[in-house]
Amino acid sequence: MRTISFFSAKGGTGKTTFNMLLTSWLKYEKGLRAAVLDFDSPEFNLSYTRKRELKYLQNKGQAPDEKQLYPILEIEDYESRKSLQVVRNLMIDAAGSLDVLILDFGGSFNDGDPVLDLVQAGLVDLIVIPLEMDGMILSSGKSLACVLEQLGQKTLLFFNKVHGKEKPQLYVELERWLAEDGLTVSTHRIKNTVKLRRDADNGSNFLRSTVSFPCKEMQEINPQLIQLFEEVSGYGGD
Repeated sequence: MRTISFFSAKGGTGKTTFNMLLTSWLKYEKGLRAAVLDFDSPEFNLSYTRKRELKYLQNKGQAPDEKQLYPILEIEDYESRKSLQVVRNLMIDAAGSLDVLILDFGGSFNDGDPVLDLVQAGLVDLIVIPLEMDGMILSSGKSLACVLEQLGQKTLLFFNKVHGKEKPQLYVELERWLAEDGLTVSTHRIKNTVKLRRDADNGSNFLRSTVSFPCKEMQEINPQLIQLFEEVSGYGGD
């Protein structure tokens, strides 16, 4: 079983959306046994999306068989030492029945936070960090990746919300700047797609979904996303 998390200590970078989309792609397109541990208390946005989708589909008489959906387990009241052992045991128990476990953390990276605890315990195979053409996000992402790498954690950075206005050479220069610290940056840059940020059909999530993955539509509007997922799912694997 591999453990992967899109994570950022900077809010609004889309980490939960990417964790959701990756899990849906792994489960519904690749046919892998996938699940999510949702640490993002108290919001639990990923879990909330699932509940909202199911309610919407039930109202339309289109409710899916929930046994066919990937499980989302909320980790509440996380306490560093006590809860870490609980999570470790959960992961050990899941290892025989899952191919991939996705971890959705809150946006904090301090002592006692689950993301730091799990990294220090060696329980995360890969952390994927979204970057944007924004000074604060670039600086925060680079600092986070450097700290994680110093802790022995594998990381992969990528550029998100890419506009057509920026010159490609600027990204090349930034990749060079990041590589100076030994950081790895994906060549797959994710376009700033309005459709990906909007919910459709009165509150149901069409593109950002926990019950399906619209592969054809995603290929049309943001093919680099699927290519990024291909890279992430095989990055550093055995």
